[in-house]
Amino acid sequence: MSQSYNRGLIEDFGRWREFSAGMWAWIFHKFTGWVLVGYLFTHIAVLSTALSGAAPYTETIQALESLLVVRILEVGLLAVAVFHILNGLRLLLVDLGIGLEAQDKSFYASLVLTGAIVVASVPTFVAGVF
Repeated sequence: MSQSYNRGLIEDFGRWREFSAGMWAWIFHKFTGWVLVGYLFTHIAVLSTALSGAAPYTETIQALESLLVVRILEVGLLAVAVFHILNGLRLLLVDLGIGLEAQDKSFYASLVLTGAIVVASVPTFVAGVF
């Protein structure tokens, strides 16, 4: 006979406090993957509007790069891409059996390394706006 388990309600928004590092890693990895897919389609749409020649393409890129909001979004894109790459490498190592005991620590290390890379890159991204 099968048993029924009470897994909680979807509406129970307090359950996020019970998530372990592995669950947060899974959520962030899925989220960053979807953001990268969305960026890919947006990137193709924006670049396809400037395909009528070299001058319109250059003007479009220069106009976008002169906006502070675009530079901030680029920093966000960097953060998303770096975390997705580092977490993917972490998952690859775990799948190979390396670092199975330290999955939580490696997730936190990927977050810290992502933060360090993004903070170090901010001056480069916003240099031409001001």
